[in-house]
Parts: sequence; C-alpha cells; structure tokens
Amino acid sequence: MKKNIILLTLILILGAAFSGCSNEVAEPTEPVQFSFMEGVTALTAAKMMSDEPDLGREIQYDVLKAPDLLAASILKEEADIAMVPTNLAAQAYNKDLPYLIVGTSTWGNLYVAGTEDVQTVADLKDMTLHTFGKGLTPELVLLMILQDNGLDPETDMDIQYMGSAAEIGPFLLSGQASLGVLPEPAISGVVMKGDGIEVLLDLNSLWAEAKGVTKGYPQACLVIKKTLIEEDPEFVENFLLEYNNSIQWANENPEALGDISEELALGPVKGAVVQGIDRMNIGDFPIEDSLEEYRVYYQAIMDFAPDFIGGELPDEEIYYTR
Repeated sequence: MKKNIILLTLILILGAAFSGCSNEVAEPTEPVQFSFMEGVTALTAAKMMSDEPDLGREIQYDVLKAPDLLAASILKEEADIAMVPTNLAAQAYNKDLPYLIVGTSTWGNLYVAGTEDVQTVADLKDMTLHTFGKGLTPELVLLMILQDNGLDPETDMDIQYMGSAAEIGPFLLSGQASLGVLPEPAISGVVMKGDGIEVLLDLNSLWAEAKGVTKGYPQACLVIKKTLIEEDPEFVENFLLEYNNSIQWANENPEALGDISEELALGPVKGAVVQGIDRMNIGDFPIEDSLEEYRVYYQAIMDFAPDFIGGELPDEEIYYTR
C-alpha cells in the first residue's frame, strides 16, 4: 500500500511538471531580416552592424544595391525591418502590407551643385539642370520645389534626366554639365574633386521653407512588421534603442563612421562621409517628434502625384507610436 502511495505521488508530480512545461510560451528565435539600400541609409545602421549587440535574436543585415530589390523585399514581405523611401512605406500600407513607420532614418539630402551663379531657386530660370530619379523622390521633390518658387519646370528651364546620380558627378567634373542634383555623400565627392564646383541649393531647407515645417521632408523611414511588434515587443524596443544610438553615434563620429563604411562595404568612401556628414541629415529619429512633417509630405504628394503613395492618403494607423 505504501509503495502504491509513493508511486502515485511521483506520477502526480511528474504530470504537473510536464503540464507546466506544455503551457510555457516559446521565445521567438528566428533571425530577423533587416533590409536597406547601401549609401546614407546604411550608415545609420553602421554602428549596430559593427558592434553586433545582443538583442536576444540574430539580425541578418541585407544590404541591397538597387531600389527595385528593396521594393521587392517589402512587397513580398521578406523583410522584418527595413529602411525604405517614405513613399514606399505609404504604398505598402495602402496595399494592406503589414508594415508600420517607426521613425525617420534620413531627412532630405538632395542638393543642387555646380559652377553657375545660383543663389535662389529663381536663378535657375533659363538654365539647364541635370538630375536623376525620374518618377522617384528626387524628381517629385525637385518639381514641387520649383513650382512652389514660381518656376514652370517644362517652360522655364531645361531639365535633363540621367539614369542615376552616379552619372551626374562625372558630367559635372568633365564640364559637360554646369548644374546637377545630387544626394550626399555623392555631392561631397564631386565637390572634393571638382574645380569651382559648389553646393548651391539645399532642397530639404527649401522644402521646409515652402511647406512651413521644421525638419524638411522625410526621405527614408524605418518600418517594422506589425507581427514582429506584436509577437516580440521586447526585441523591438531593444532594437529601436540600439538603432537610435547608432544614428546619434554616426553624427558624432564621422571619421570612425567612414572607416566602418569602407570595412563593411556600405557604399560611401571615408572622405565623402567625413566631408558630407552635416549634409546627410541623419537624425531626429522618433516618429512621435515628426508627425507633422509626415502629414505635410504625404498631403503634398497626394495633391501633386497621388499614385506615388498608392493613390490614397495614409491614415494615422500607419505610424507606430509608443
């Protein structure tokens, strides 16, 4: 009888133990895919990539070389976290894809450079301007700024579109073009090499002035899958803390940032990073601090070229605010 009682007790103890184990929720362990383009946006994550902080889950950094690859990563829902053009975030949202905007990676970093005597937008009248990104952010921002300043892009000047920003630099350096639109850090590379080539107009500042906002236009934003936010909020909060720290470090340490950029093949060379850090407009990350800039940006695009954001103004649910 005593043996039976002891055996029954052991069975109950073991049953309770296994029952307890079956009720435990397994921690997510799958790697998190973080996708973004090489260039300035990649620099915002450089410190994270170099330090590899322990956030409880492996992060796979997917550094892409073409915009269509980044768009495909979002449209196919392959990326868990991504830095994307802000209009692409709106397009994804309007397609009911599960991504929320959590903050700004870079504000506008497009500039007009050249050898002409240009001090205001009005000075561009009757001139030839080489630019890039037809149908993309560079074209839309440029056209809206020209119109905001009283210029008709079709009749008041000659705009020549080239395949990429990489083609404009050599045109300026060879004298085949006297004015061009370039982003950082490409523009610093051209100014460093070119005789008499100067940065003439800051499109981000011109946007801010025309639209009545403080920070300009959000050129690239960080998006995160809603499922990741819901399933692993602790990881997401830790990630955002590390990413924000990486942005701040990038602004404060251009020399070391240039070293990491070259070491990890992020695109920009060290000299251009050091020279152009102040014009890259990295920073002011939290979405809570920039909602007005996003509302103005999306409304301006909706009024000018609605298809660029998916044909519909995104509502407030697109933003992940804490």
